Amino acid sequence: MNGFSLHANTAINTLQRDRLSQLIEYVARGPLSNERLHIRDDDKVLLQLKSKWADGTSHLLFTPGEFIEKLAALIPPPRSHLVRWAGVFAPNSPYRKEVTLKPEAKKGFDFAEDGEDGCGLGKRRKNYTWSKMLARVFKIDVLKCEVCGGQLGPVCAVMDSDSIRRYLKHMDIEYDPPPRGPPRFSQEYFDFDGVDQSLPV
Repeated sequence: MNGFSLHANTAINTLQRDRLSQLIEYVARGPLSNERLHIRDDDKVLLQLKSKWADGTSHLLFTPGEFIEKLAALIPPPRSHLVRWAGVFAPNSPYRKEVTLKPEAKKGFDFAEDGEDGCGLGKRRKNYTWSKMLARVFKIDVLKCEVCGGQLGPVCAVMDSDSIRRYLKHMDIEYDPPPRGPPRFSQEYFDFDGVDQSLPV
């Protein structure tokens, strides 16, 4: 995202407002606690350490410029991964191929055209279709017919409601939509400040 690596592996259900509150607090937290930060009368910044060092140091003293310099060092450089491998996992290590997963041991399928751009120029494709992504990751070939083993493909898109109903009825699938529930008088939502509020419908 704009040259920076993001961790987007946390999913929260819409109704789990307590977990959403914890996630917002985690994302919005500052790099330093305000309780451990103090600006002295001489404008120097006094930072209290979480735990004392081995020599007994419990506070650090910075000039304003030094403090900003330390904060700026916490910002990761753009267009570079936050996780950097070293040793045998380093990109240029001659032993990397001995410890990394071999292509033939991968879980998903491989396709003959993966190493080409479709024109025989030998360029590796950067984007895959959704069906090939499922096959590569989960080993599920959704385009393979379970009856004859052939390759499935789109035939048409049915948009007319009468045609959809007739097709579902022919396939012995419930074709009547479920009834709508009664409308609610108000839609309540969670208020982080502890004030009970509601929105009229």
